[in-house]
Amino acid sequence: MKKILVPIAVLCIIFLFQLSCKQPRKIVGPDDNFTINFNPFPPTDLDTGASPKKLSEFAWEEFLALNWKSAYNATGKRDYPDTTWSYDKEAGAYPDLNVWETFAHRTELRPWSDKMLPFNDPPHYSFGDVLKPGITDGSYHISFTLFNNLDENNEIGSCNMYAHVNTFQNRYQVLYEAKVNSEEYNYIRQNYNTKESLKRATLRTKQNIAAYNAYYPNANTTCSCPVADSVICLPCGSGKTTGTMEIKAAWRRLTNLDDPSKFFTRTVIYYTKGRNGSILYDNATYALIALHIIHKTQNYPAFVFATFEHINVERDSMGYVLLDSLDHEYGNLRTPMRDPIRSVTEASTKYVHSKLPAKSIWQNYRLVGVQAKPTSDSTSLATNFFLSNYVVESDYALNHFNGSSIKWPHDHGLNLLYKGKYYSMGGCQGCHGAAQKNFGTDFSFLLDSFEKPTRAPDIGINNSIGKLANYIREFKLAEVKPAEKKKK
Repeated sequence: MKKILVPIAVLCIIFLFQLSCKQPRKIVGPDDNFTINFNPFPPTDLDTGASPKKLSEFAWEEFLALNWKSAYNATGKRDYPDTTWSYDKEAGAYPDLNVWETFAHRTELRPWSDKMLPFNDPPHYSFGDVLKPGITDGSYHISFTLFNNLDENNEIGSCNMYAHVNTFQNRYQVLYEAKVNSEEYNYIRQNYNTKESLKRATLRTKQNIAAYNAYYPNANTTCSCPVADSVICLPCGSGKTTGTMEIKAAWRRLTNLDDPSKFFTRTVIYYTKGRNGSILYDNATYALIALHIIHKTQNYPAFVFATFEHINVERDSMGYVLLDSLDHEYGNLRTPMRDPIRSVTEASTKYVHSKLPAKSIWQNYRLVGVQAKPTSDSTSLATNFFLSNYVVESDYALNHFNGSSIKWPHDHGLNLLYKGKYYSMGGCQGCHGAAQKNFGTDFSFLLDSFEKPTRAPDIGINNSIGKLANYIREFKLAEVKPAEKKKK
């Protein structure tokens, strides 16, 4: 019996050796060690002191959840996924509506009518000026109830961004939109649902920050505030609670140089100038080229900032033109700039792409970087200190922001309060921190009183002074102490 077993054992060893030779050897690299879940609901928090790798995992899980198929068309519920769908079903044909698209637009959060409607109501945009449908060839109905309303046409008044500037005489301008999730919307609707009540709350928050280094006296958290204090503490994610999320999306029209199959596209609302200063709304197909996600959690109450972009933005001849105080362009077209994407970030994108279906549209989008815990150390590579997006913060003032306000973007001034201490943070987090410190809006640029509620879409025909100049003026006023105002 032993004589028979020995040859069999030898044959097994030879067979296993040959099999191993035929199989490609698995090379263990940084992209083999990620744990990124494809879930319909975004992660609610992550451990304190998260590494760049953990932050990349968190960002991708947010992105994948927010781009999950929405349940709205079946249930009428916004900010909620169709849990029967999965990325395996995508196979080149992405859903007709994704979760983040159903977030509330900034003019739903801050309507000109000053009457916030229930979150799950169909899209409803409230401006002060009368808007008229544009003139089309009659081939389709012009809708003002689409989920993507591109009512911003510049980078907060700093510059205009264009695509294929080296190829076409006509400039293909990048347009933007900002949205909030159900938790932020319902928090504001339940507590500060009018312009005046919100303004009082942000002013009190700002004054408390100056007086107590906290959102309210004796506070050790910014995640929940006593109702009686009437200050802004946006909800934090923890456990089964998502927390506050805001997104900013950048879009552009495609040209005959672009392959439409490589872009996530939607029929959107956009705006043009009409005769006699009128504002026209129209519909067209635009392509998504960038997506910002900011997310407030229990362990990261200064928000986690994650930004994504199309993989070809640096190849598509993007260019920006600076704006003056009247929102008029001046100077030559300039090439956007941004710090290099870190290797661990690139590895996380490679990992997600390897798990997506080969024809998934998201094979064409990448993570740019993540910020979480504030710091004043501008040399720290691990923090993505100067985090910016190629087509959202394109000029030097924004993509290397490290200042006390938009007025002083590079003075290295203190701009952010975190757990009772002030920091001179850079990039997206530092810029939003300036809004927290100076406006009392808990890192949000959607809750300040500057030109909100919005009278008209950003097409530059109603303001005697431009958006950036207005922001500079508002920051200057915010930096003046109440006692100094009385002297004047």
